[in-house]
Amino acid sequence: MVRSLTKTWGLAGLRIGYLLGAAPLLARLAAAQPLWAVSTPALAAATACASPAAVAAERAIAAELAADRDHLVARLSGLPGVRVAGRPASAFVLMHLAGAARVRERLREHGWAVRRGDTFPGLGPDWLRVAVRDRATTDAFTAALAEILEA
Repeated sequence: MVRSLTKTWGLAGLRIGYLLGAAPLLARLAAAQPLWAVSTPALAAATACASPAAVAAERAIAAELAADRDHLVARLSGLPGVRVAGRPASAFVLMHLAGAARVRERLREHGWAVRRGDTFPGLGPDWLRVAVRDRATTDAFTAALAEILEA
């Protein structure tokens, strides 16, 4: 499992993460890993993020994210023509929707930003990536999306 401190803790620019896995796999990966310079601020952040208090906070964040993601998936799945891809496990949800480019433009007109899917390898213009947010934000977003889909 690869983790980035950028996503969990909002530490953009530090370029640090970690890998968890079985010891034999990690040994094989370490043997092939190129040297990579890591800055002092990034090392300090990694150390702080590995403290018991930070680990407990990360677990709480992960549980809250999972609940908010489930709420988003449920709301999106209830909209006509929207198909959520697979079983999302991150802070983003992929949705398939015919005419997604037009819907994305209309969402922007209503103050909502979603990422187009055709910039991701293997996805086409009918895909959008939606960030997981708190329930109130999700409810407002899906209400706006429902209104656009009805029009």
